[in-house]
Amino acid sequence: MRRARLLLGLLLAAHLGLAQRVVAIGDIHGAYDEFLRILLETGLIDKELNWTGGKAILVQTGDVLDRGPGSRKAIDLLMDLAEKAPKQGGEVRGLLGNHETMVMMGDMRYVVPEDYAAFAAPDSDQLRAKEWDNYFKYSKGRNARARKPAPTDADKEAWMKTHPPGYFEFRQAFGPQGKYGKWLRSRDAVTQVGEMVFLHGGLSAELPMNNIRAINEQVRREIGKMDTLRAGLVSRGVIWPYSPMDEAQREATAEWELLQANMGDAPTMSLLQEFLSLSKWQIISANGPLWYRGYAQGEESEMAAHLDKVLRRFKIRYMIVGHTISGSKRITPRFDGRLFMIDTGMLASYFQGRPSALEIDGGSFKAIYVGEPAQPLAANGPK
Repeated sequence: MRRARLLLGLLLAAHLGLAQRVVAIGDIHGAYDEFLRILLETGLIDKELNWTGGKAILVQTGDVLDRGPGSRKAIDLLMDLAEKAPKQGGEVRGLLGNHETMVMMGDMRYVVPEDYAAFAAPDSDQLRAKEWDNYFKYSKGRNARARKPAPTDADKEAWMKTHPPGYFEFRQAFGPQGKYGKWLRSRDAVTQVGEMVFLHGGLSAELPMNNIRAINEQVRREIGKMDTLRAGLVSRGVIWPYSPMDEAQREATAEWELLQANMGDAPTMSLLQEFLSLSKWQIISANGPLWYRGYAQGEESEMAAHLDKVLRRFKIRYMIVGHTISGSKRITPRFDGRLFMIDTGMLASYFQGRPSALEIDGGSFKAIYVGEPAQPLAANGPK
């Protein structure tokens, strides 16, 4: 009987196209301690943070950042393991989530004070004073153009509160030339292992691309385009280099209206038009790979045909996604085991969930939780 089970496992592994154990971990959101615990539970690291996973593949499906206090430590660990794992024949694939993209774009809504504090340095106050002077000059010019008064001391006090020590270092670190910004801009949004595809949100049937490479190229192209557009608008004095996305869009809208009223220069208007069309981009779209929730929230009876169509189109059997927490806050198979939801609300202080991992090994799928026996999960991809 044992020999028969082993043979069955080998046949299933061959069918999946797997030669290595795969461990998939969902959204972290700054929950460094919890991330550490599940890595230890799965045997991928030891207490000294060395890679002990051998030839395993770790796939982290994005949203390492935002909401929790340990974002920098979590991304540092992921980057470190990405360097260590190949020395044993293993691999770490850190994918982009919508929150990584938001931070790169300057959408700071979910960045917590601890994130900024993690980047604070002895000269942070000097840097803040310098950047206030730069912002004052920029804002004075913008306000004059719009016939508004220049910033006041009260404005400075409020500004300092929203730009605490570490703010500018954080923005620089995730910018195009920063340590984390460079690494994230080199990451994929979607990855495939055998007949399984892993990503943050999901592959919508409405995606115009027909292969994973094209999706990743489009996401990377849009991030690069965003960097270029922001730089162009900064050079024209429309936005400040550190403008958060909501402020940048307000200024861009105001500039567009001014230029339209006064027959402004065409190059600037072209930049503005592209910058203000963000909602159509894949990195922002609700149907894009970073944001899609259709398979996680839709009725299975209504969405099954869409999922099967996508699985056939991309020539895969299984889809593994993060981004949306199931009601049970446990790894949840849907659509008869063709899709797995692996975001279990690891940041317990915010989501009241738990750290977890989906393990695919020897043809079997298992849910792993800290301090619990591994739980087998049914997996039935399309024939």
